[in-house]
Amino acid sequence: MTSTSGTVASGGPTPRGAPGDGASPGDGTAPDDGGTAASAGSAGSAGSAGSAGRGYEPMSIRGPALIVLGLAVLLLLGGVVASAVTSGSDPTFTLRQVTLADGTTVPLAPAAARLHAIVSNDEPPADIIGNLGIPKESVVTGVLNSDQHTAQFDRTARLRSQLSQTEVVDVYAHLLRTVGWQVIYQGPAPQGGPGTTEVLAKRGSGDGFYWETGVVVSPTTPEGTTSYSVEVFETPDGN
Repeated sequence: MTSTSGTVASGGPTPRGAPGDGASPGDGTAPDDGGTAASAGSAGSAGSAGSAGRGYEPMSIRGPALIVLGLAVLLLLGGVVASAVTSGSDPTFTLRQVTLADGTTVPLAPAAARLHAIVSNDEPPADIIGNLGIPKESVVTGVLNSDQHTAQFDRTARLRSQLSQTEVVDVYAHLLRTVGWQVIYQGPAPQGGPGTTEVLAKRGSGDGFYWETGVVVSPTTPEGTTSYSVEVFETPDGN
């Protein structure tokens, strides 16, 4: 293929092989114009120099650094949100007192602090034990482990109070409803002794099961003390 890069001299073509033209006879090559070659060389050099002048520009690290920083912020925010969600499932019992129909005010204490003896392997869940309270003046006298680690959770705390039987019943009926439990029974205790009264309530948990608490209150003794129990258990069928 004929090259189109040859230089055409002004004044017409120069005969091939003419003296002084610097061409080899019969090579079919246009005369080597020193000026043109120099210009081409200069142009090539200039192009190379221009490229060298521009130089190799390394990729800016600002882009990746900003991406990494953004990911770090997202992870941090995710941790905060996760922490908030976790905290939301671990409630603090905030009901400080209940006022009975006759105007009596009964201070309350969180069950998580006073009934910790029934807690085992994170059961009852935080959203169950964290939503239970007891009259602050009540004293724990014993604990019954009915499940023996072989069945669904079922533990009972026995307590003694200076309140009357009626007051203890009213306290639990009121506080359970107030903190979100559904009272499903209130009346004579089916399995209690003569004169005992039961308050039974249930509540759904974040663990996917329903839990129940049964408060069985014995008649007040002549000495003015009332014995009662608080049983917390997971329902067998989950509802």
